Amino acid sequence: MLRQGLATFAALALATQAGCYNTYNITLDELAKVQEGGSTSAVSVTTAETEQIVVTENTKIGVTDKDGSYHPISPFNFTMTTNQLVAPDEGEILMREQIETGNVKQISGLKTGLLVAAGVAAIGALGVFVIISAPKNEGFR
Repeated sequence: MLRQGLATFAALALATQAGCYNTYNITLDELAKVQEGGSTSAVSVTTAETEQIVVTENTKIGVTDKDGSYHPISPFNFTMTTNQLVAPDEGEILMREQIETGNVKQISGLKTGLLVAAGVAAIGALGVFVIISAPKNEGFR
């Protein structure tokens, strides 16, 4: 029983790791702005929802192709021409017509806090379960 509980908890923890980010879709023209970091290594881009977000060298970015596959790329270290996207760090060369949209992932403080709180609650619940289900102390025999 304890083993199943730990396996379930581990599976839930791994499944929610993607839940710590807010993902924004951006056009390929906006993604092209992220090729150069500017003087401060930060670039402001406009999302598909017309929201301004800042991309730094620690921001996760990537592209989604028309098949639905996600390809991560490094900010400020890729080249986008009128025909293709070249990301040498990841070994990616994608034709521009294959790309559906650009993606920017930023850490969400709320989602991360909720994930940590859920982990603490699960560990606490597991401790209570172990205490309640322990056999009565009958001493040495």
